[in-house]
Amino acid sequence: MLLADDHMSTAMVREALQFSRSSLDASATVFFWIEDRKSISGVEMVGMPEDLMDRYLGGMNIYDPLNIFELLNSEKRIAVLEQERCRRSADDNRIYAEFLGSYGLVDEVDFLFWHDGAPFAFLGILKRPGDPPFSANVFDWEAMRGYLEFNLKMHSRMRRLRLMTALAKQYGLTPREIEVVGLLNNGASNLTIAQILGIGVATVKTYIINILNKLGVESRAAIVAFTMRLQMP
Repeated sequence: MLLADDHMSTAMVREALQFSRSSLDASATVFFWIEDRKSISGVEMVGMPEDLMDRYLGGMNIYDPLNIFELLNSEKRIAVLEQERCRRSADDNRIYAEFLGSYGLVDEVDFLFWHDGAPFAFLGILKRPGDPPFSANVFDWEAMRGYLEFNLKMHSRMRRLRLMTALAKQYGLTPREIEVVGLLNNGASNLTIAQILGIGVATVKTYIINILNKLGVESRAAIVAFTMRLQMP
């Protein structure tokens, strides 16, 4: 691990769910991370039963006008269920409406969050029959999406990604050197690094010398400070 703040980052996701749910007067939200436009992970749901996503991914998604996997390969930032129904047949729309209705849900808006030209996270906001319609919200949806996107980029997951990408592509660090950087950032001593990686202390020292040279800094503390700056969006 390159950072020690995963607990805080989990709270960040939950706060984003609560913020979007309350701001849009919605009953339910679902969030997940996106892997290379192909798969999802880290699903968090509020106000909906656990089996909804299982049923959705088990086949109901093919009827969804907001099909997650189609959205991942689009350039959309915001998708509104009512506006996307034209992309499905009347039968598909009926089947999907019945699926949502079985959970007491009737409408949905999806936000996709982007980094370096690709979506990295998804947030779905869903309404029940008693909720005010999305049309009643006075929020600028794109401004809201952009605000959430900026905050999610501060999540430890995204900070790790930015750091590893920069260290490898911009500074030429090897995968092993990046592991050493991560352990240095967590305050590990040379002996601890050696024990964790299963290598000798002398080898750790060699890695650190290489890292210092590649980053153009002169101390372990400078490595930590340098890499913290790389993690900022």
